[in-house]
Amino acid sequence: MAVLVWSESDGALGNIVRSGRRVMLSAEEFREEAEALDAALDETLDMAWSALAVIAKDKNGKLLPTSFEQVWTVGRAVWRKGMMYHEAMKGEVRHLLWEALAHKCWFGVRADVHREPRWQELLPKKMGIWQTKPREAKSYKLLEIGYWLREHHYHEAGELFQWNLTKAQDYWDRAFLRSPALRTAVLAWLREQPDSFREQLKAGARGKGGARALVKALAKRFPARGPGSARLPQHYPTDQLQAIVDEVLDAARDEHFAEHDARA
Repeated sequence: MAVLVWSESDGALGNIVRSGRRVMLSAEEFREEAEALDAALDETLDMAWSALAVIAKDKNGKLLPTSFEQVWTVGRAVWRKGMMYHEAMKGEVRHLLWEALAHKCWFGVRADVHREPRWQELLPKKMGIWQTKPREAKSYKLLEIGYWLREHHYHEAGELFQWNLTKAQDYWDRAFLRSPALRTAVLAWLREQPDSFREQLKAGARGKGGARALVKALAKRFPARGPGSARLPQHYPTDQLQAIVDEVLDAARDEHFAEHDARA
């Protein structure tokens, strides 16, 4: 029904209840549910941080997370703890959950008002939009992408997107490419490619080289509108979808990585 959004002014913590639903006077009528959700988010963020501490420590034990690792661990924890199905989220708009999570992390505050500064390590502050306190929906979109990524295990999702959040976003921004079935087929194709090709994909910046060309080729085959848009990737039998993906990506690879192939 509602979420609790934390804030801080002159060192003093406070919060407000926010809801996307119609209310009689104010969202404060849902405070009890919002506070229950806020307490449940403490456990969710503890789980996310524990997972991040396992996967993002370097050989010296220092935590050096990437944006991909941060949003995946948050998304996975939200799913594992069933936060989307919490009583307070019934009939609620999803982006409010991301807003509540983001502010809890930013201020590092538990439901009992004790500070938890380590939660700040869950925020992808390497990305420009998160280098100041998040204030708008497009910054929370990254947490939505993390929830989408959680549909695959960490190593599978990382292998598919070269552990790069912006490359994952290239798929997510094209709604018809969000299918888990499609991602599974693309991963199977990638695993058949030589290491040198996969390393080139990993090294390429977003929008450069052939990495985005592969996404564009898939988007052309599975368009959002017009001819060919009636059937989504998940509508095809597994074998047929794999054959389609192999054909599309083979052609894109040969076209955009011809120089690479010639050196191989």
